[in-house]
Amino acid sequence: MTAESKRTIIVQTGPATPPDLLLRDLQAIDGTKLSAQRLGTSFRGGGVATFVTIVSDESNVGSIAEALCEHVKRLKTRGMDDLVFLFGGEILSNADDVNFRDVRCRRQLSLKEKPPEEVKEMLLEGATY
Repeated sequence: MTAESKRTIIVQTGPATPPDLLLRDLQAIDGTKLSAQRLGTSFRGGGVATFVTIVSDESNVGSIAEALCEHVKRLKTRGMDDLVFLFGGEILSNADDVNFRDVRCRRQLSLKEKPPEEVKEMLLEGATY
């Protein structure tokens, strides 16, 4: 029996749609640990971003992708609301409120209009171990 790889996935929620339902959907996935940190400043148009760190087994990536796609369907159509996957992401602070300088990633990619299978492939490709 082989040990399954743990995946760490970081997504940034948009300022208009609260992350509460996303967090609830992700918490329902067995073996998944979550951490949510808010951006310590608001956007010009209002609202605050949240960074969600998801740690789970590789076998849960499909369920995580479905939860993320469900959240994308909830996004407000006005403004810059989005759900963004942070490739190679890491957050350098354990504080509840973080600054952009505390968040690092190699690349950001919007999950808007992406089907669950494509999101799953992105998560497998860009997650950290």
